Amino acid sequence: MEKTNRIVITRKEEKALKNLERLFEIMGVNLPQLCDRVEKLESENKELRAENASLKDEIKSVKEENEKLITTKMNQIAINIQKATAEKGTGMPIGKFGFRGKSIDETY
Repeated sequence: MEKTNRIVITRKEEKALKNLERLFEIMGVNLPQLCDRVEKLESENKELRAENASLKDEIKSVKEENEKLITTKMNQIAINIQKATAEKGTGMPIGKFGFRGKSIDETY
């Protein structure tokens, strides 16, 4: 279906429109081609915006997955360090009598 535009203008506006059309003719601007180009660019812009939104969602999900992976790995490293220090008897003691180790040093 063809789009129909009907605009009511005054004689003064009609003269200004003719002057504008003449200026376009002098400059070598083809108004229908320009309008088609603008509409094409608008449709491309809408497509790019939709693609950009989907990419943002994808990046967000990947970022969340990476954060979860990093936190789980860091927790596992912390657990491994605690186990290793508990086995060797090194590390920070817990409280005054919080000794966890294999032997007691009784030298005064």
